[in-house]
Amino acid sequence: MGEEYTKFIPIQAPSDWEPPSHFPAIETWEKFRKKKWEEGLSYIDSQGLPFTYRFRIARNPKHSTYTKRTEKTDQFLYSFLEENDSLPEDLNSGKKLPILELKQRIPWNSGTLVMGDEDHIRWECVTDSLLELNSVLKSDFLTKFEAEDKFDFQKGIGFINSCPTNSGFGDKLSVSIPARLADSGELRDFRLPTDWGFYREELKGRLVFFRKNFGPNRKNSFFNLVSYLALLVISGKEGTKASFAP
Repeated sequence: MGEEYTKFIPIQAPSDWEPPSHFPAIETWEKFRKKKWEEGLSYIDSQGLPFTYRFRIARNPKHSTYTKRTEKTDQFLYSFLEENDSLPEDLNSGKKLPILELKQRIPWNSGTLVMGDEDHIRWECVTDSLLELNSVLKSDFLTKFEAEDKFDFQKGIGFINSCPTNSGFGDKLSVSIPARLADSGELRDFRLPTDWGFYREELKGRLVFFRKNFGPNRKNSFFNLVSYLALLVISGKEGTKASFAP
């Protein structure tokens, strides 16, 4: 693997991200973080904020051709789904669909398995609940994507994908919010921690904050970022600071 490829793989962070002491509303954050983990996520969910969360993991079969979907790839996909008892069935006959009828998008384990896109396999989950996202990230079925003998993998790098920024753990977490939250000034104090590896993407009417290559040990950083972002929005709505029971 060449240096031009590896230098673009996102570096793993040495620790979980939390807002530094000089960030706005730090006292509100300190009160919030004293809550039990799931209690805090439940509090954010209860506010009904217009936040949408997305988790994505991308993989390619060993020795696959990027990114062309071939018969060999289809055989692998069929075997992967069959092994995990996830082959779609014909609604009339109840029989498993043959390879030729495998669609590009298949519902699988509370999310969607996307085939033949930027990478051969991508599983993604979209939700407006942090509690649901937390539950998904702890699901046993995600270990199916850790098979180094089945997917393109190289020691010292991790899982290899078509784009180096998607390699390593091959995962990505993002939050999408209405752009009006920034335009209205509710997030005037928000500072995206780009030095930690978070990025901002502007879509039509939406802002997306994301980071790639979290890995299993740094996903809490995403929850911390989203919770802090939510606290700023809640504070802006109330015209004060978010309040918590002592």
